[in-house]
Amino acid sequence: MINVAVVGRSIPNFIDSVVHDDLNITVIEPDTIDTAIKEITAAKADITVLEQYNERINTDILCLVLATNFSRNQTIILSDKVPDFEQLKATGFRARGYITPSQHDKIVKAIRAVHDGEAWLPRRLVADMLNHFAAGDIGQ
Repeated sequence: MINVAVVGRSIPNFIDSVVHDDLNITVIEPDTIDTAIKEITAAKADITVLEQYNERINTDILCLVLATNFSRNQTIILSDKVPDFEQLKATGFRARGYITPSQHDKIVKAIRAVHDGEAWLPRRLVADMLNHFAAGDIGQ
């Protein structure tokens, strides 16, 4: 069973449209990052799915805090546009997946892939990362 914490109002709509007998879904709507961490920890989440633009909390910071303090948890960000290098950098390179608008129907597949140790990143983002790596400016 994969424990999934979902932070965002529209995400359950994408997950509920697919059969997922192997997922234990906990939907949370925290007001602060501290509350989010407590609820994600209480859910024993293996995967946390975050809506990228949350009016209450900064998801990039939440992703970084989760990776730093709750290392067994992996984060996937539901994006409303194709992410770029700067967006990944803002998470401290800790996001393990981005679900782009054209892939919203693949959210359960992405959860399973990230749980299995893979990354779920758009090819352009991977190419952009490689270009930054080749130029020597990763992490700067």
